[in-house]
Amino acid sequence: MEDFFATEAALNFVMMGYNLMSLFRQAILGTKTQQQLKTLCYKVFAIGSYITKNGNPPILKLSLAMKRRNWFEGLWSTTNLFSWPFVVSNENF
Repeated sequence: MEDFFATEAALNFVMMGYNLMSLFRQAILGTKTQQQLKTLCYKVFAIGSYITKNGNPPILKLSLAMKRRNWFEGLWSTTNLFSWPFVVSNENF
């Protein structure tokens, strides 16, 4: 990038993304091995799905095999138990 501030902004976004993925690996996945981003993308984020609406609540339909579905649903239950390692307050705003 030609401008220093644009390069700095891009670096900050990359660092923020890396830190969020690192937090996801440690807190939600809880695995001892550090999986690469490509592996996480395949296992967690690149899952075919669609939303249907039968009655009032929308339903997310996932295209997962049953043995992977239990693991994936376990991730959601882990997120319910997760507490952020910092406190966000809006007292100064």
